[in-house]
Amino acid sequence: MGKIRTVLGDIDSSKLGFTMAHEHVFMDIAGHGKPDIEWSLYRWNEQLQILREYKAVGGNAIIDANPRYQDGRDAARMKVAAEQSGVHIVACTGFVKEAENQANCQDMVKMSVEEMTDLFVKEITVGMDGTDIKAGWIKGASMYCYITPLQEKALRAAARAAMITGVPVHTHTEIGTWGFEQIEIVESEGMDLTRFGLAHLDRNPDFWYHKKIAEKGCYIIYDGPGKAKYYPDSMRVELLRKLVDAGFEKQIMLCNDMGKKSHHTVYGGGPGWTWIKQKFLPRLLDEGFSQETIDNFMIHNPARFYSLKE
Repeated sequence: MGKIRTVLGDIDSSKLGFTMAHEHVFMDIAGHGKPDIEWSLYRWNEQLQILREYKAVGGNAIIDANPRYQDGRDAARMKVAAEQSGVHIVACTGFVKEAENQANCQDMVKMSVEEMTDLFVKEITVGMDGTDIKAGWIKGASMYCYITPLQEKALRAAARAAMITGVPVHTHTEIGTWGFEQIEIVESEGMDLTRFGLAHLDRNPDFWYHKKIAEKGCYIIYDGPGKAKYYPDSMRVELLRKLVDAGFEKQIMLCNDMGKKSHHTVYGGGPGWTWIKQKFLPRLLDEGFSQETIDNFMIHNPARFYSLKE
């Protein structure tokens, strides 16, 4: 398929293996001085243990969804975590959303689309956070049924940087909304939509909506399995069944998007990164999905999507 850019360097895409397509290796919204809040996943021993437990059940790669201006991305920490856990980590550049505790994003407000494009390209081709550790994809975002001017500028820059570097773009959709409009933006920039993915769509469980997105060639990321507050898994199973029956199994990726302490067993919560492998995928088999289909969701589709396009 090609090469995938991990924090330890480029690897052949056939080496990526079992992959969770939208996760958070480290999360640090409030800063290092407030380690006990729900959104602080920054304790080294605990985060390394989470990675090692994931590796022990057959997990091989994590797509990290923290860009430069969100939640304390730390390229150097990710590199060491990858080395010590044996898990491939693919980091990202890009932008998600403004917040009072994300003061660093204020310089992006002043950037033109061209300047932002150059920034994203630099983080992919030169390195992130003052290192030579490179990003392997670009993240974008919109809000609940709207997009901010900065988000739109960043999404246009993401599309342009992706076409320059060959990496893909996948996005945050607030409660699964505004997918069509995101697609219109990147399509207007000339982006190949098979290089564009949308996360959190299962929080808006509308099969027609998902099918129309897949028909455009985009990838769909369901990251809610095991989180019953975002609808029961029976709903996700039926959405997946309908998408597979409609011919889109090679455009679907699964993960859990766990950015809180309460999501992880090491902090006394759950379901944890081992849950999809140990509980949800066996359910899919029991519900009539084939192993080949599951391997597409978890192995082949991520390897194809995150490969660099020459």
